[in-house]
Amino acid sequence: MKIEEMDRLLQAHIPLCAFMKLQIVSLGPASINTFAPLEPNRNMHGTGFAGALYSLAVATGWALVHNRLDVAGLTGQLVVKEATIHYKRPVTGDIELEASFGSDASDDDLRCSLSENGRLNFPLMISINSNGKKCGYLKANYVVIA
Repeated sequence: MKIEEMDRLLQAHIPLCAFMKLQIVSLGPASINTFAPLEPNRNMHGTGFAGALYSLAVATGWALVHNRLDVAGLTGQLVVKEATIHYKRPVTGDIELEASFGSDASDDDLRCSLSENGRLNFPLMISINSNGKKCGYLKANYVVIA
């Protein structure tokens, strides 16, 4: 899927992404980089609002998994089964997020697993960065249900 297509998909189907001004910077079958300005995602202290950071990270992971399904020609209901966020330091500038699959299964492996099990699991860690520093990360398990 092209970056522009994913941006439109996120903004149309997850309207909060449009408000948060989440943008895809790079997108491949196994990795993604996104960006969001601090201003619509800040708290009263002028730093990144925890709920916004969580939402940006979840949406970034969702976009990566959705793209992986698209590349493999698979469809299904994509949901976040569980997610835990870890904050390391305040986000004091624009927000950069990145995620990649630790090991990428082949398209055939994904098709076989979805067919046999009726679901696919995609564990991910999404890094939250600002001003060149890692500010936190989200550990999430995305599930695709046939």
